[in-house]
Amino acid sequence: MEGKQELTYKNAIVLLKEYIQSTGKKQTDVAAELGVSGALVSSFLAGTYKTPHTMVPKVEELVRLNEKKKVTPKEPDFAETSVSRTVFNAVSYAHLRGTVSVVYGDAGVGKTCAIREYLKKNSLALAITIAPTYASITGVNELLAEQLGVRERVARRLTREIVSKLKGSGRVLIVDEAQHLTVRALNHLRCISDESGVGIALIGNEEVYSKMRGSGQADFAQLFSRIGMRKQVLAGRLTAEDVASVFGGYGLEQAALDMLTAVARTNYGLRGAVNVFINAAAVFGKVDRQGIVKVMKDMNIG
Repeated sequence: MEGKQELTYKNAIVLLKEYIQSTGKKQTDVAAELGVSGALVSSFLAGTYKTPHTMVPKVEELVRLNEKKKVTPKEPDFAETSVSRTVFNAVSYAHLRGTVSVVYGDAGVGKTCAIREYLKKNSLALAITIAPTYASITGVNELLAEQLGVRERVARRLTREIVSKLKGSGRVLIVDEAQHLTVRALNHLRCISDESGVGIALIGNEEVYSKMRGSGQADFAQLFSRIGMRKQVLAGRLTAEDVASVFGGYGLEQAALDMLTAVARTNYGLRGAVNVFINAAAVFGKVDRQGIVKVMKDMNIG
């Protein structure tokens, strides 16, 4: 597409066909992106659509957005940091000892990224992520059943089948966003661990550890006593080496790395530093201290 020259129907067909071929997307998916039916896209590509002037601008916008995405900076690949090592160690400990590990602390420091990497490297690990709607025992069982291929729906039988699947499997269960779990659900997971011998790693914010600790009541003793390892991770403890590990492959000047380290140590965490990096690269075509400062101002990071 050159300048603001009006796109013809014929050229729009060519562009749309090239888009489908280059992205490898199904025609139905492309139709959804355009907000039209699959039949409409078929007739448009066949050159028989009666009102092409309504579709041509949509095709032009879709192709333009795709071109922008090609040059938009991507999030850095996984890099080992002090946080990822902490998560790896806690999950490995739970795995080897068949006990409960807890990693808790600030959001955005890389806990979930570490979980994903652990899953890639360990075929015996399985993970569930707890959204508020899955905070109960029923919700936990549904997520576990999906992971383990259990089709039972009666609650007690479902739990029994989950335990049976896990017993002797040599697996470890990672629970992300564990702070959403109710205390009853946490106790349920503790029972599953006890009965199956499978270790469980609970990953979340400060609340998950507070729930397990309770206020000293006897009701929480069984739960708290099962914690074999607990580790706290905080944004303020992220090191310059952590940030250099994440952004080291981009050839950034030290002044830029120092600014990204400062961002990472705020409540925005490493996730915030990555967002600043991507936005600076997208806006200025490079990442330096001056660009980072401008992006931080726009993002109200002070």
